[in-house]
Amino acid sequence: MTTLNTLFRPLRPRPVHRPRHALQPRKVLARLCAGLLALAALALPTLALPTVAQAQSKEPIDKELAKYWDTDQAVLSLNNPLYERKGGFEGTLKFGTVPNDNFYLFTSLGGRVGYFVTDTVAIEGDFSYLMSSPSKIGSYLTCVNGDQAACIDLTHGAQKVPKLNWLGALDVSYSPFHGKFGIFDKKLTSFDLSLSLGVGVVNVDIDESVGNKPAVAMMKVAGHWGAGFRFYLTRFLNVHVDYKQYLYVPQSSVSFLAPAEFTLGVALLSK
Repeated sequence: MTTLNTLFRPLRPRPVHRPRHALQPRKVLARLCAGLLALAALALPTLALPTVAQAQSKEPIDKELAKYWDTDQAVLSLNNPLYERKGGFEGTLKFGTVPNDNFYLFTSLGGRVGYFVTDTVAIEGDFSYLMSSPSKIGSYLTCVNGDQAACIDLTHGAQKVPKLNWLGALDVSYSPFHGKFGIFDKKLTSFDLSLSLGVGVVNVDIDESVGNKPAVAMMKVAGHWGAGFRFYLTRFLNVHVDYKQYLYVPQSSVSFLAPAEFTLGVALLSK
């Protein structure tokens, strides 16, 4: 006979039978880590190859750049010349020409002294002595047939044209433009461009007697403007190329004259 104890007897949990081929989590994780390490070992040589190839490909470029930026070939140059001149003096020796006179050929010889008030502004005093000779037109007018023994002077009894003797100027120079460039693919040097404006005095031979008397040297007030190019050879030595245009009234019979002077000079900077 079945009793109540038999009916309500607690059930025992049945044991779970796992298949023999089932893997434990620790073993799966260990095998996964081993596989990742193997893949990393195979990938390292592959990643190293582009790095070596890139380094080898940069060698020719580095050799070319060394021609321009090699520290062994570096020379002293101004990092920014505009900040190196305030309070300094600059002296220039120059020679040049005045090419726009129809009757005379001029060769100029002179000098310039400048003081830099700021890094870009300088006050300059300029002087040029002019040596002259007749141009082809001037020679033709004084001797038409070309025979010195029987010359016909068309200027005899006529008012002679003004002839410059020297030029003097006081101006303010402003140099806002500057830069650098290379020479022979090795060296760097500095340069700057300047603009000038001022007043001056010109000494000129003027004929007021309509050819009856020799011309007389007179001084006339002149205004002028110009531009300059400064090329640095060293920190203190530079080369000047300048253009300067004068404007003055020589006499009542002439409205105005505008001689232009082109000069080349060598300058020393004190600071």
